[in-house]
Amino acid sequence: MATPEIRRRDKDSLTQFLGWFSIGLGGAQLLAPKAMCRIVGASGEGASRVVMRMLGVRELTQGVGILVRPRPAAWVWSRVAGDGLDLSLLLLTVVKNRRARTVFAIVNVAAVTVPDVLEGLDLSRRKGEPREGMLVRKAVTINRPREEVEQAWAGAGELREKVLDAQAQVSFADAPGGRGTELAVDFEEAPPAGDLGAAALKLTGRDLATELSDDLRRFKQLVETGEIVRSDSTPEGHLLAGHVRQRPAQPLEEAVR
Repeated sequence: MATPEIRRRDKDSLTQFLGWFSIGLGGAQLLAPKAMCRIVGASGEGASRVVMRMLGVRELTQGVGILVRPRPAAWVWSRVAGDGLDLSLLLLTVVKNRRARTVFAIVNVAAVTVPDVLEGLDLSRRKGEPREGMLVRKAVTINRPREEVEQAWAGAGELREKVLDAQAQVSFADAPGGRGTELAVDFEEAPPAGDLGAAALKLTGRDLATELSDDLRRFKQLVETGEIVRSDSTPEGHLLAGHVRQRPAQPLEEAVR
């Protein structure tokens, strides 16, 4: 089967990491300013705590901007400016307190500044319309002749409707080694709110990629065996979306309470 051209987004994995890093750091600064002050060698009292919370708000705003925008060059450069401000505040702190932990914080901020600058330069060089979506392929090999698989697909009304609503493309091809038929669904993943929206959908198991993985697995079982494999623990069949809501096993008496 010919593999379709993969459409790459403007954001790479490092840009995404910087966005999530900003949200994590900003949350810590906002919720635990005194502890964060002490980590960098500040007193954690009075104005230092207020300043730490303000820095946390800045980090959270930058993180959201990076994750939501398809080409967040301006937001990445705002991180560079924030790094400069952080370094200035830490230099003032180390002059005042002369603590090793502040020097360590300076080294860490300087290290983070390097990828911030590199990503800012990379995103700024990109031209044309920002590319939000990324091509995703979900495929399954079914141990049945191609004609039989195509007929079964034509009768899978609900699944076909879901694929059509997503403007996805479906293709069939003979699997290598005479192992049946490969059914593939290709679609563009561009959730609302960018990476934040994608994370929310994945956490709830409602993203199209997860749903299609489950749907294609059940379709394969129906075509090959005529039924969906079920058990007492999975009455609707094995679902990837259900893994998100799983919890550690508990003794029976605790589970009953």
